[in-house]
Amino acid sequence: MNAKLILPLLCAGLLTGCTDIRTRLSPDLLAADAGATVRLAAHTTQENAVITTETDDFALLPDALSAAAGAEIAAGHISMLLISGNPCAVLETALQKQWLPPTGAVLSVSGSACRALCTGAAPSPDQIAAAVDAGMLPCRTADTVLGDLRGGSGITALHTASDGNLTLSLWDGARTYGTLSEDACRGLALLGNRWNSFNFACGDGICTVRRTALRTVVTERAGRLVCTVSGEIFADTEKPETAGQRLTGMLTAALAETAVACGADLLFLRESAVRSRVSAAKSCAQAKWAQMLCDADYRVEIAVRE
Repeated sequence: MNAKLILPLLCAGLLTGCTDIRTRLSPDLLAADAGATVRLAAHTTQENAVITTETDDFALLPDALSAAAGAEIAAGHISMLLISGNPCAVLETALQKQWLPPTGAVLSVSGSACRALCTGAAPSPDQIAAAVDAGMLPCRTADTVLGDLRGGSGITALHTASDGNLTLSLWDGARTYGTLSEDACRGLALLGNRWNSFNFACGDGICTVRRTALRTVVTERAGRLVCTVSGEIFADTEKPETAGQRLTGMLTAALAETAVACGADLLFLRESAVRSRVSAAKSCAQAKWAQMLCDADYRVEIAVRE
């Protein structure tokens, strides 16, 4: 996952935003450096070039890009949004205005998202999709990310690139909580069950997960939440005990680095608690729910079946 999206770009045009394009343009990739002023970079499919500009209001995106490009902008074909800074307001506007589809990819970028797009340093949507397909990352579409921010505990996970590898970074509406380990990403992917292949090293061989039958239950005991992941994982392996230890480690890491670390509710734990009639889950504020998750007791009880 160290490959880079290569874009043949004209440096002068990128830095000044003076791309002279006179046709109707349909950007497929959009980068936004969020702040008091939003700096934008959009890759256009027709010219395979990048337009850059700035705006005081992200809701005026088409107008800002149109003025920079000298052409009409059709912003409804964007497949991935790269964001540096607070993702909340930018992502919400992009979805409300239908510039980004609900199933579009979102990438958190440290430093400048615009520079990452202009220099070809950002992973492509295809690279992210391939990682999700292989179970290296959970599926984190735009609507899922925004749903986390607006519901649950208000903390979400975005795809990001760290040291050349794809991983997840945790965000709320104001700050980041850091990135997740490979095991935590794989554990979240396992629980999400959106992968087509899930293989990992197991002793001297490879374990191939065929399917899972996992459930997550949240109950309350003596005023404390108890979150239990249980069930069966069906896999092809010569060492089921070792495979079970590795899979348990992935699931444990997923819970420890999200819910325990900062109260991130990425697994619909609040909905599970409501179904179990945990009264506080129905009405408490996001910050209170996040603290309850941090203080909860977590258990992973799985069996590997061949």
